[in-house]
Amino acid sequence: MAIRSERIAVFAGTREGHDLARYLADTGRLERTDFFVATEYGRNALEDVPGVRVIAGRMDREAMDKCFRRRGYRQIVDATHPYAAEVTENLRAAAEDCGIAYMRLLREEEDYDRNKIRFVDSPREAAALLDDEDEKFLLTTGARDIGAYAQVKNLRQRGCARVLPAEESLRACLEAGFSRERIICMQGPFTRAMNIATMEQFGCSVLVTKSTGRAGGFPEKAALAEEGYRVIVIGRPEKEEGFTLKEIIERLEIE
Repeated sequence: MAIRSERIAVFAGTREGHDLARYLADTGRLERTDFFVATEYGRNALEDVPGVRVIAGRMDREAMDKCFRRRGYRQIVDATHPYAAEVTENLRAAAEDCGIAYMRLLREEEDYDRNKIRFVDSPREAAALLDDEDEKFLLTTGARDIGAYAQVKNLRQRGCARVLPAEESLRACLEAGFSRERIICMQGPFTRAMNIATMEQFGCSVLVTKSTGRAGGFPEKAALAEEGYRVIVIGRPEKEEGFTLKEIIERLEIE
């Protein structure tokens, strides 16, 4: 068993994870912190932080357990996306198995009018709603579950997808059946004006998104309901427990 060191492991994937990296760089603590990301895109998202050490690649629970024991971390910070529920579950379990402290970094909660937005439980439920109508729609839910929309009628003519500028995202959209001309690969978050402009350019009247918090640009997307657009939201899987970025920084300072 590895001797416990002062090293910290941060599993990133959100803007808050990037902000934590920036804070650790500014306070001279990066030399004992490793940042883990799932993809090369995640690595590139952190490249503007000087001195950050990034390890890219997906890990299951067994791989996490081996990594934690080998490197001897004293603290695991989970800053993965709110919808990466399986990753969070594996991180929490592996940290417990190894006797390492675990902290979940939460996104700031959003505030919006829930009466003007349609909430659904899953991508398949959103796809079923879209399949029952003829309006053009913009998907901003990411590429991971894009296959759920493959059977929506007239997808190539009606569907437009906005995903991260990564090769795997583009490939997933094409495999699902989206037209290449209606796939937008851009890094967000986006302003309200940008969202409206995108809807207008592609003739969309329906926006499908996820409840991703303020850092993920959700309020700017939810605001489209005020402009007369229909907004379908795939709700956050469940209420999470954890700490805000400020609280995690305070706890790291104490330890």
